[in-house]
Amino acid sequence: MDLQERITHGWQVSAEGFSRRVVAKDFEMPGREVWTRAVLKLAPREGALDILDVGTGPGLFATILAMAGHRTIGIDISENMLMEARKNSRRMGVEPEYFLMNSQELTFPDHSFDLIVSRNVVWTIKEPELAYKSWLRCLKPGGRVIVFDANHDRDMENSAGREQKYEERFGEKPPVSYTDYEEARGFRRELKLRDVNRPEWDIAVMERLGYENIGWENVSEEVSYDEKNRILYEGKQFFRLYGDKSYSCQ
Repeated sequence: MDLQERITHGWQVSAEGFSRRVVAKDFEMPGREVWTRAVLKLAPREGALDILDVGTGPGLFATILAMAGHRTIGIDISENMLMEARKNSRRMGVEPEYFLMNSQELTFPDHSFDLIVSRNVVWTIKEPELAYKSWLRCLKPGGRVIVFDANHDRDMENSAGREQKYEERFGEKPPVSYTDYEEARGFRRELKLRDVNRPEWDIAVMERLGYENIGWENVSEEVSYDEKNRILYEGKQFFRLYGDKSYSCQ
């Protein structure tokens, strides 16, 4: 398999575990409220928005933002992830649209969305600069991209200590979505963002592509809504990055 096939396969085999063990509590309170607020506090305007959740996985953002009254679409490269997303949305009483689609090659028309969001997605994209370019094209003038992500590979040197502390405190290992690391995440050794400084890399790309009003902040504390999250995010720079499409882009 080539790199893109391995990335897709990795998410295919970890879809059920990711939905049921890693993000399940984010659908419930207080997680749902925390994440909804973390996104919408930077909404580009008031009122109901057309929102695209890129790399939706089990459908977290597509679901909770639909519950908040917005029109949402979720896309993912993994059909298994989309199956989990549809289950989660139905369970929560909403029906976002879901499509099988590569995050770096959106097929939506120009100027389709007020807001494009992603969480822990950009690090895993084969050609992340193409993704930022495609997202900008699909934004409406005045629309915004919001990316939640981190230097996941560079942070791995600190992960062992957090995992040990988590296990000592709760008597169990932190939740993971897979049983075979190589099959599910071995692709990460070949990713373009493995050894770059982020979000500095992202900001430079966004500036080059023509995004406006670019900014970011460390939101580790903001999204640490319980003790388990506080341990897992301890000492980690989990960032919220945003940038706008110019109103002049008609």
